[in-house]
Amino acid sequence: DLNGNVHFFYGDTEFQSDRALILDTQKIARLSGNVIVQNDSLHLVADSLAYYRIPQVLNMGGRVKLNQRTKDGFVRWMQGDHAIYDQGKDTFTVWSRVKAYDQKENANARCGYGFWDRPNGYAFLIEEPEVVAGVEDTLTIKADKMEFYEGEGKLIATFNVRTDSRDYHATSDFLIYFSEEEKAVFLGEPKFQNNFATAEATEFQLYFTEQELRRVVLVDSCLVHFSAEENMPRENWVRARDIVLNFFDGRILDFSADAQVSYYFLQEESEKQDFFINAAEGDRLRAKFDEDNKLRLMDMGGNIRGSYRFKNDS
Repeated sequence: DLNGNVHFFYGDTEFQSDRALILDTQKIARLSGNVIVQNDSLHLVADSLAYYRIPQVLNMGGRVKLNQRTKDGFVRWMQGDHAIYDQGKDTFTVWSRVKAYDQKENANARCGYGFWDRPNGYAFLIEEPEVVAGVEDTLTIKADKMEFYEGEGKLIATFNVRTDSRDYHATSDFLIYFSEEEKAVFLGEPKFQNNFATAEATEFQLYFTEQELRRVVLVDSCLVHFSAEENMPRENWVRARDIVLNFFDGRILDFSADAQVSYYFLQEESEKQDFFINAAEGDRLRAKFDEDNKLRLMDMGGNIRGSYRFKNDS
């Protein structure tokens, strides 16, 4: 039974604590108070720890935190109230008030239960996982389960996926995010919404530049309801096989629709414009917006069939 500035080694692993009970016959060490465990690639802190030399398992409790510095100098950590570190497999399981951070991805996470397989660069989060990328409120992802693949720079979110940012909100059954490409793919009844439009399709592809939304690609069975001005009623709609929307600095620049296109557009009467309704079908449609997010141009081409309705003041 050791007390006060306990410091010892098992192999290449260093142990420090305020108190320790070492049971050499059973090959068990119990440490408490400011526990630190470290070697070349590992730095663990906890309030208490039980180390089982066979099978090289550390059972920890109270403000547990695992820190890692990657080969390229970035910091990662995962913490929670309780954890098990399997030294032989180099895996870390943590539960209760779990938090995590990845400096390279500039992302924070929290959940109820997490697992980190360090050699294989894999981790998963369950029990209400949430990831916040960038500064606070830049991008938040919630789902039933999230998985991270370090080698591929990929995040997979499964079931009840919700993504929120300053520029848009999206929901789906599945999300695959590629950090190197800054690309997100939504599958499973995805829906997209911002201050200008709501959209549905079989698949969404979102493209970012420095975490700012730049392009949305809708694939197959697309439907977009949109307004002629930002934050106005979305009374207009476009259907098509494929639709692409381009954004810059939080506002829409233009959109294009291709194959099996149909649309409905209502222009309300004002001092500067007359009332009309335009409904048409064709092969393609282009729309452009000005700097105030007001519709400036709609142009349909290829096998056009449609009608205009105007107000008769006579």
